[in-house]
Amino acid sequence: MNDKAQGGLQHIPTGAALSLHSTRSGIIARGRRDAANAASNPHYRQAVTDYNAGKFTEAAAGFLLAAQQGHAESQYLLSTMYDEGQGLPQDDTQAAHWERKAAEQGHAYAQANLSFRYYAADDFPEAFAWCQRAAHANLAWAQYNLGLMYRKGEGVPQDDAEAAYWYRLAATQNFAEAQQKLGDLYYFGHGVPLSYTQAAAWYRKAAEHGNAEAQFQLGHLYATGQGVEHDYTQSRHWIRQAALQGHEQARRELKRREYRDP
Repeated sequence: MNDKAQGGLQHIPTGAALSLHSTRSGIIARGRRDAANAASNPHYRQAVTDYNAGKFTEAAAGFLLAAQQGHAESQYLLSTMYDEGQGLPQDDTQAAHWERKAAEQGHAYAQANLSFRYYAADDFPEAFAWCQRAAHANLAWAQYNLGLMYRKGEGVPQDDAEAAYWYRLAATQNFAEAQQKLGDLYYFGHGVPLSYTQAAAWYRKAAEHGNAEAQFQLGHLYATGQGVEHDYTQSRHWIRQAALQGHEQARRELKRREYRDP
């Protein structure tokens, strides 16, 4: 088992990195943080209707009108549309402008995205500062990213105990990548007492949420009897689940085991 924390950052779906939040997860759901303001802003309400109807040009125009009136959710959504070139020309400068406007009003997703923007520009202190704000707003995705920055010592002195603290906050919100990383810390005893039982417990949570790395590591623990009773059937099951998601080590392990499988 390797300690993945020493590798380069990737994007969040692979379980190893900072990531830009996507607008694809449901545009209305995020409006709950700004419900009172949203309800009083007709431009925002119409823009949401247009967006959900696939009228992105009209939606962008509506979000712009609301954003110019100081509506934080519209500022954030407008920034994501500029980022993606959705309904208007792609424009990083405008995206960053409206993202900061929303972030300065305390919009957690905008703060986390602004953190990523600074991170991508190798400005780790600013990336950390904005990520910390979003994490304190209880955004699991930002808590996970903050844990990564503590783990790697980017923008802040390296501190495994702090990494474990922030991973745990995200993990208890069922953020699978944080659950997997917390399992790693317990396995190696970094920032927390070494405990294969705890490692197995967190790997299982992440594995059940579909995290391929956790599935592979859980299979490893079943194969070695660390933190769980030795169980070849369970080991094979979890390694196969990881392999089905394209996990290279899991695929190689399955090939080595082929002669034992029925």
